[in-house]
Amino acid sequence: MGEIFDLICLVYVGDALRCIFVFSVIVLSKNNGRTIGYTLLSLLRAKVPRGYSREIIVVDAKSSDNTPKILSAFGKFIKVVYDEGRGIGIARNIGVSSSRGDIICFVDADCVVSEDHFLHIISAFEGGADIVDVKGSLFSGGTIIEKMESLVWLKGRAYSEELTRNRCFAGGAFISFRREVFEKIGGFWEYPPYGGDDLDFSYRGYLAGFKIKVVDVPGTYSRPRRGVRELFKQQMGWGKGYAHIIAKYRHDMRFWKCYRWNHAIYRILNGVIFLYPILAALAAPLRGFIMAIRLRELHFLPYWVLRRWAFLLGILTELQRAFATQRVFV
Repeated sequence: MGEIFDLICLVYVGDALRCIFVFSVIVLSKNNGRTIGYTLLSLLRAKVPRGYSREIIVVDAKSSDNTPKILSAFGKFIKVVYDEGRGIGIARNIGVSSSRGDIICFVDADCVVSEDHFLHIISAFEGGADIVDVKGSLFSGGTIIEKMESLVWLKGRAYSEELTRNRCFAGGAFISFRREVFEKIGGFWEYPPYGGDDLDFSYRGYLAGFKIKVVDVPGTYSRPRRGVRELFKQQMGWGKGYAHIIAKYRHDMRFWKCYRWNHAIYRILNGVIFLYPILAALAAPLRGFIMAIRLRELHFLPYWVLRRWAFLLGILTELQRAFATQRVFV
């Protein structure tokens, strides 16, 4: 949509004047001392496409673990800005506002990018994409929870061929986009402070006519939660955020059709299709049993039930507030 890139800066190389385009890499951090060092190392090792310059910005929510010490060690290579830890959307908006690139690339603080990560992303933008979602590799090793979580992202529907065609959504771990998208749709939501900001942002971009593309980047991966407590906390937070997605888009059939569920589901639920994610989460034992057989992983059943019911608990505990909030906004 429009020019591929805006001119960001001019530099002299010898006697020749050359154009350098900047892309901004933004990492959100809150007590990620266990992983953020690996994330930053991978960013520094990643190749920068010819004709481009890269800046790395960390938005830190005043971490109280060893994160500040790690950020200090990378001081000459990164720019650190701070937020009050009031929500993911607010932190994302602070990061973009503090950046100068025409292309914005988010990378979660528990992720590792491959050497060719940004080559794939910039190539997608040069090919006409406005928002880029990344399908990475399977995380190898780790705990049983980590292995099961990796299988979900590798074998699940999220990056199936069916859902990558005419894509409506982009996942937040590696979401990248043109600054034009951010400015036109008004940035990320700033309430609620939980997850769901990526779905909302990318869907609004889709409605505005921007093209979303999924790129496959071998060697890039997101490190899953290690144990039951971490997984439960993550999924409950995601569920709380999704409660606001349900409340906001409950009457928008276009949103729900982006999931491309079985046609019978849309016919049966019709005007209450927004209830399907809740019903699907309730049916986690059945789905978990089927997947455990298919994957030949007995551990998958208890893992899946825990994951989906933690997500469901998050939805149910936040849904009343989400509906009340949407009434205020409307």
